[in-house]
Amino acid sequence: EDCAQAHLATYRGRPVGGIGTAGGFSFYPGKNLGACGEAGAVVTNDEALDKRLRRLRQHGVTDDKYHHWEPGHNYRMDEIQAAALSVKLRHLAAWTAARRKNAALYRQALKGIPAVVCPEEMDGVEHVYHLFVIQAENRDGLAKFLGEQGIATGLHYPTPLHLQPAFASLGHRRGDFPAAESACARILSLPMFPELAEPDIGRIAGAIRAFYGRKGKAP
Repeated sequence: EDCAQAHLATYRGRPVGGIGTAGGFSFYPGKNLGACGEAGAVVTNDEALDKRLRRLRQHGVTDDKYHHWEPGHNYRMDEIQAAALSVKLRHLAAWTAARRKNAALYRQALKGIPAVVCPEEMDGVEHVYHLFVIQAENRDGLAKFLGEQGIATGLHYPTPLHLQPAFASLGHRRGDFPAAESACARILSLPMFPELAEPDIGRIAGAIRAFYGRKGKAP
């Protein structure tokens, strides 16, 4: 499972990371549980896989540090990152609850704007809202307008995978994956963090309403 930014998310009562054979979490500083630098973790209940992962992270070494059983890498997380994470971990549940509350406030505040589609949760799913990504008509115009109001936004991400230079050898062209292309043209990440206050969300929503006008249409 790719759980990079889904710390504490659940699917049908099961925490992500414990559903597949293994789960990968990122502790990059900007994640919901972030270290002071680059860090991450893999979780698994498979003993054989666990043993191999531990070996791979340390140059293929097991108990005897002078014997390498296979080519490996240096993927050890240093103690400074672990110390920061151990403190932050105590607050993760409260931070996650705050993110979920803010997402609900956003949905309520943006209700009734036809030009804006908010993210929704499926039944049996608890989202942790690393980002709050809306789909919006005239996305670029909206982002520019919000920036002029001192409201920062993000774009995650403007180019779909099949149009990235790294995958040019696959031969895909614009139009091959219309849903992905449409989403990339419409998505906009609004401010989202645990300390975001309800008045701030109200101001952001008010600015979005002002951009589209009373009828919610894109100018």
